[in-house]
Amino acid sequence: MTTIWALLIYWLVVFVGCYVVVEIGQDQLYDQVTPRVGLKVAGGSLILALVLTAFYAKGLPVSYESMFTTSLIWTVFQAIIWFGVFTLIFQFHPWHALGLGIMTMLLVSGLATMGVESMLKPTPAAVSRPAAAFNKPVRQSLAPPPPVEPPKAKEEAK
Repeated sequence: MTTIWALLIYWLVVFVGCYVVVEIGQDQLYDQVTPRVGLKVAGGSLILALVLTAFYAKGLPVSYESMFTTSLIWTVFQAIIWFGVFTLIFQFHPWHALGLGIMTMLLVSGLATMGVESMLKPTPAAVSRPAAAFNKPVRQSLAPPPPVEPPKAKEEAK
């Protein structure tokens, strides 16, 4: 069930990000948007969401903290897939697909992974303290403690 939720979250985030990039990018670069852009973006974003979900299920989430360190080879592999989707499905010219596809991948995949991890990771149980717990102050007085009289001196004074 977690994998299905991860796929749906990834698909939603990738669809919105890709739709904005395709709609604005093709309008600015080519003065028109390709026909049936909604269906193309839905299909292309589903492919990209399936790839992201597969990485997440295998324990290789493409997060910002590991994208350029421990998961560099998977980031390169994912960049090739995003380039292919932007070229073949979204119908950008190869140079435009290279720039827009990789920039969209860097932004959207990290954001989508943050969303998946924040929604699907179990939250730690809250630490409960007993009602009578007493917190000691962090700072102590700098003054020396008052002198303590020996117990025998008190008894002799009586």
